[in-house]
Amino acid sequence: MKNDVVEELFVKYYNDALLYVLSLSGNKALAEDAVSTAFFKALRGGDGEIKSFKPWLMKVCRNVCFDMLKHRKRYAAIDESMKDESENAVDKIIRDERYKALYRAIALLPDTQKEAVLLFYFEELRIKDIAGVTGKTEDYVKVLLYRARENMKNILERKQ
Repeated sequence: MKNDVVEELFVKYYNDALLYVLSLSGNKALAEDAVSTAFFKALRGGDGEIKSFKPWLMKVCRNVCFDMLKHRKRYAAIDESMKDESENAVDKIIRDERYKALYRAIALLPDTQKEAVLLFYFEELRIKDIAGVTGKTEDYVKVLLYRARENMKNILERKQ
């Protein structure tokens, strides 16, 4: 029974989680491993009561991704060919030229703004949930989103 629920959640949220971790890590293999680890935690029962699965999953994915990146930096250099592969994977997901331009603008944002934008607009999390995932206050998340929109507007205007 529990496996059926996890399988249903996996089908529903895998692509969202993968895209989110891929945007954080820039590495497709690492992103796949992080998402699989997060779902394994869901299968084990999570860390206590899970009130809202998607924000919980994104937080677990984020933490696992950062742990893997720290481990990798400590013990090995990132393989450049894997970086190129992940960039191609993102390009395949975002085919339309307008979305590519927007994604490039997002990529130029500072990491905190980029993460807030991805969680709010792409993962459709509420500000309260983003605050929970990132460990920031709701007011700070609002400021991040405002600054990110202003920065993207400036970036896109310069590109034209």
